[in-house]
Amino acid sequence: MKKLWAILMVSVMLAGILSACGNNDGDNGSKKKELTIGTEATYPPFSYRDKKTNEVTGYDVEVAKEVAKRLDMKPKIVPTEWKNMFTSLGSRFDMVANQVTITPEREKQYAFSTPYTVSGGKVIVNKSNKDIKSIKDLKGKVVGTTQGSNYAMEAEKAGAKVKYYKGIAQVLSDLDVNRVDAALNDELFILTELKNTKYNVKAVGKPFNENKMAFAFKKDNKDLAKKVDKALADMKKDGTLSKLSKKYFGADVSE
Repeated sequence: MKKLWAILMVSVMLAGILSACGNNDGDNGSKKKELTIGTEATYPPFSYRDKKTNEVTGYDVEVAKEVAKRLDMKPKIVPTEWKNMFTSLGSRFDMVANQVTITPEREKQYAFSTPYTVSGGKVIVNKSNKDIKSIKDLKGKVVGTTQGSNYAMEAEKAGAKVKYYKGIAQVLSDLDVNRVDAALNDELFILTELKNTKYNVKAVGKPFNENKMAFAFKKDNKDLAKKVDKALADMKKDGTLSKLSKKYFGADVSE
């Protein structure tokens, strides 16, 4: 009887050990922690939907996905309107990948990675406009922009009246028919995308500032920001960031 009892106890222990091993394999297998990424998906070439697959792609998206890969995390893209981007940070996603310009005001509220894009802002007007030649000519004019954009602040500094839109496509549509006097946007967007649109608009003047763009995080999520910085540093060192940059812009715009 004792012998039978001992055999039963050993069997129970072995079953428990095997069960535990099975659970551990499941936990450490294909399931990876997600890195949720907020982006507009309406701002080419940085963040947009591929016309064939409808998948969200672009420079910012590819950089973010490569970062996730190096952190051994699964990237999950969360398309979000720009006006809701920062209010959703921390609740709907972990970081923003949408050409977020680092500004002193934003640094007070959010944590940032090291920059992965360096560019400048330019003025866009209707091709028929001969009065506006630079940002200095915007005083009293109506400038179209997206809500919360750093370009809205630049327009206000120049003395312009700001009209808000859902996205850059809506801004350009109204500028095309002179419902607004001008728009402000990134030089890289102008160089790569504006020339391929149907809008009757043009860029004027030289870049009026230098912007450094980075991933944004909740202020208290500095641990993730540091890990992302390490991944970006490795990407710069091994040439991956430069390669992605040249794919979209024909030049290294990462520094």
